[in-house]
Amino acid sequence: MRGDTFKILQGVLKARGMTYADLAGHMDVSEPTVKRIFAGHDCKLSRLLEICDILDVPLADVLHRAGRNSEEASLLPVATEARLAADPSLFYLFILLREPIPQQEIERRFGLSGDDMFRLGRGLEALGLAEVHPGNRIRITRSEPFRFRPDGPLIPLLKEINTRFLGQVIEARGGNQGAFFTLSRRMLPDTGAFILREIETLKETVAELARQDQMVSRDEDLTTFKLTGAFAPVSFPDILTIAPQTR
Repeated sequence: MRGDTFKILQGVLKARGMTYADLAGHMDVSEPTVKRIFAGHDCKLSRLLEICDILDVPLADVLHRAGRNSEEASLLPVATEARLAADPSLFYLFILLREPIPQQEIERRFGLSGDDMFRLGRGLEALGLAEVHPGNRIRITRSEPFRFRPDGPLIPLLKEINTRFLGQVIEARGGNQGAFFTLSRRMLPDTGAFILREIETLKETVAELARQDQMVSRDEDLTTFKLTGAFAPVSFPDILTIAPQTR
């Protein structure tokens, strides 16, 4: 659950002049339980509603305020990006575990042995991205959103991932859960700037809707959707090729 939600509730708690112990008394739970909820930024929806009722604040207001605190994506160190770029398997495992795809499914899908997972896990551990636990169980330690440098070492891999994704969608002809579209139009630069702002709004809407789903659903009930697109001035002579015709 989004950490901003609990930061806001902490502020409401202070505004009401209440402590964790006071809240625990109203909830009929121990003070350590309340502390774990706030420290872990996670609890059931019913528990969250109970907290809001006790604090006399509508959950919708809390979520709306949390939605205004956009969570900034983190940048990985350049050296970390370079190390991941040098070993695509390491980068792809990091992505899959963050999904989260069960480790056993990853091993089965890619035919990886326990030794393979241990070596890859230790690689992620050395980068501060994961921990390797007994039984070669890998736990990702960086779950926050990431953004990658537009001119960084991971760009070739990201281009490949998105190219494959577009290929899948095109071959599937959209289906009932996807859509591929492309268009080019001549317009004024300020119109293009307006459309870019609309795209940013769409990205924020997607992130917010996904956050709401994750708050009220189990991981196994969620499906990962991917939004990939490009909007920029285009020079067709630079991307098209016409071969000379032999006679």
